[in-house]
Amino acid sequence: MKNKTIKHIVSLCLVILVPVLLFAGAYGFVWWKVSEFADDFARDISPYADMKYQDIYIDLFQSEVGLRGMSFIPAGMKGEIGIDATTLKAPSWGFILSLNEQLSKGELPESFNIEITGIDLNLQSGYMQDWGRMAADAQRQVGPSYDTLACGDLHFFSIADVRKMGYSRIRSDLSIQYTFDKVDKQLNFDLQSKTAQMADASISMNIGVTSDTLNMQTIVFAQPQLKRIKTRFYDRGYNVRKNKFCAALNKEPVQDYRQRYAEMLNRRLNYEGWTVPKPLFDAIDSLNNPGGSFYLRVDIPQGFGMQSMALIQQPTDLLDALNPYMEFNGKAVSWEGVAWNEPDPEGERLLHELNVGADEVLEEQVSSALPEEDAEHFDMSIAMPSPVYERRNQHALKRLKQQKNEKTFKPVELSNLEPHLGEPVILYTYFGRKVEGRLIDVNPDVITVEHRLVDGRGTATYPISRDKIQSARLYY
Repeated sequence: MKNKTIKHIVSLCLVILVPVLLFAGAYGFVWWKVSEFADDFARDISPYADMKYQDIYIDLFQSEVGLRGMSFIPAGMKGEIGIDATTLKAPSWGFILSLNEQLSKGELPESFNIEITGIDLNLQSGYMQDWGRMAADAQRQVGPSYDTLACGDLHFFSIADVRKMGYSRIRSDLSIQYTFDKVDKQLNFDLQSKTAQMADASISMNIGVTSDTLNMQTIVFAQPQLKRIKTRFYDRGYNVRKNKFCAALNKEPVQDYRQRYAEMLNRRLNYEGWTVPKPLFDAIDSLNNPGGSFYLRVDIPQGFGMQSMALIQQPTDLLDALNPYMEFNGKAVSWEGVAWNEPDPEGERLLHELNVGADEVLEEQVSSALPEEDAEHFDMSIAMPSPVYERRNQHALKRLKQQKNEKTFKPVELSNLEPHLGEPVILYTYFGRKVEGRLIDVNPDVITVEHRLVDGRGTATYPISRDKIQSARLYY
């Protein structure tokens, strides 16, 4: 009887212990694999950033793994980027355990989710200052931002400007979902971001493929077709801060600033060749109001791919092909009536603006130098403004005013630009950018152009690396 009781106890212990041991073994194995993957990832990115994490999160029942308390220190910079947690959810443990191997082969699972919470950027850190300087250099070559129209003399918002708006840190959450529909042979992507006291944004895409093999190389060669795209945007506090900041910079009420912004926006769109109906323009401008929101949906049952892009000759062709549905602040708005014309096809707009700019400078100089009664009768055609730059060709403006009807923009070698300082020039970069203005400096590494801003706030100087310039056209 005693032996029988002992056997029952042993059997019961085995029934309890075996699953526990199996669970513990599986947990330990998964923990080791995740730790190995995290360490490999940290080693791979070590040339760019030093990564650390506090602990590993595992949920065997939900097929979830993650890292908690992550931090990144960008190489050569000061400060730490913090992330509260990063979680990966996959359809099976098989994929998670072989994640590194499958991704290296370009293979994708049928579905997975990535959640990144608590991304923390300190705007006073060294890396943000360094990144801000790099962004400023890039912005100078792109040109003035739409966001800074009518905002003092700013052409873009620096990190210091963002801090003046009241942001000391930026905290965000990011979510990425992906699924593959075998029946419809469709890849579905969804990305959502939430930035505290700034904005929420999301975008989802449905891409049709001709293959049911989940391999990136196969999918790319199969010429995927865009079937649907949806995007949303919600202001969560940024507009209030930006409007107050710009109004204070201009020393005017917010309402006056917003009115001037709308006027500048209209001029900027016209300058770039756009004709926008008033209802649509007002809706676009309303995105800058507190709580502004935007929703866009495009449905293309037949698909839109590389062959479709070959038929697009101008932006309005793309609108016709996509036929988007748009909402601003929850109200549907039609894009019908939008038109676009190639801005400045012959360089005439540039010449007009350069002449207008020169005349404005000249008028100011004459008005300040002569008595009022003499200035009214002064012949502007015989006066020339003093040079703005030491090396500027003093006769460039005079030749332009006297012979502008006989000259055109002609191709010119970069090596032949220096003798033409002060004259109108158009530079084309390898990235498809067109930079136009007055040539003010040429050296072996950089060519500098003075560009007259479309919003009437003076001029901006753009230094462009010589090795980025594909071709140049000079007015002579």
